[in-house]
Amino acid sequence: MNPVAQNRGVIWATLVMVCVLLGATPVLAVDVGDLVDQVSQSQYQTYQVTVQDMGLGLYGGTAYNQGNRNRDGWAGDGTKGNQEARLYLTNMFTNMGLNVSVQGAYKNVVAELRGTETPNKVYIVGGHYDHIGGDRPGGDDNASGTAGVLEAARVLSQYQFKSTIRFIGFNAEEDGLLGSSDYVSTLAPGEQIAGMINLDMILRPGWDSQPSHVKDLNIASHNSSAWVGTFVSAAGAYVPSLQISSGIEDLQGGSDQWPFESAGLPALLAIDNAANELWYSGANDYYHKFGDASDRLANDPNNPSHVTYDYAFATDVVRATVGTLAAGAVVTPEPATMALLAAGGIASLLRRRRK
Repeated sequence: MNPVAQNRGVIWATLVMVCVLLGATPVLAVDVGDLVDQVSQSQYQTYQVTVQDMGLGLYGGTAYNQGNRNRDGWAGDGTKGNQEARLYLTNMFTNMGLNVSVQGAYKNVVAELRGTETPNKVYIVGGHYDHIGGDRPGGDDNASGTAGVLEAARVLSQYQFKSTIRFIGFNAEEDGLLGSSDYVSTLAPGEQIAGMINLDMILRPGWDSQPSHVKDLNIASHNSSAWVGTFVSAAGAYVPSLQISSGIEDLQGGSDQWPFESAGLPALLAIDNAANELWYSGANDYYHKFGDASDRLANDPNNPSHVTYDYAFATDVVRATVGTLAAGAVVTPEPATMALLAAGGIASLLRRRRK
């Protein structure tokens, strides 16, 4: 069992005992909204800045200092920045008490929170931790999505769920979705992928070409309308401040949701600008460029458009993701609480109290 959740189970059991002794009715349900409220903008920002700085050895030490920031990944080790990012993800997930593995030729980092009742039913949130070469930090693309996966994992790992949740840092996305394609090809035959959320660029919803344009989240999916509806409904219920674009972009390819969809699995891409806006409408002047960093032009209020990173927006995207996964995988009271009730521990305690 996740040691964090195990400790929480002891606390839950103690609280149930106290409630009964005081004549109160213990509440065993866990409110999804309570999980959503635990998503932290400051923690998200810490993750994002740390990931964008990979390649300078600020996390892993001098062995990972390549003199510039980039996380270019391919089959094998990738750049030092790519290796440092992989080390960081592995350590962060492990510290959360998750079961962590580095999967495949492209070294995806996979962390699992195993379900207690239907473990073969799996929900996934992922984002690619690589970026293209050169001194390009990829602050929005995709330190922003990687940070979202980490923050979702930090919150959700504190709880137990009926179904399994996986948190994945995909590698080699920029080389043609190689890491996610490899991952999908290795899925166990008995697993049911109930839904996959791909976080890729969620930090800069403003448009450089139209600074007054509404800041909304774009959803891209080709054949997963039901899953998209689930995400949109959860966002509306738990994060009403998050505005979602009314049109769902029919995107084949483009990012790591596609290998799932092409295999017939429900998946969606959450992104700060749709592909046609990003590539053809001048929405982001810093896409795949030197300036995409929190300390460079993409986040400089004195840049020509005055558009900057929006950490509150990205945090709301993570909240919507947490709400979707917690409701779908079904958050439950910790097993220690339920075992105590099933064993009649409370009744025994009350009998002793009456004597």
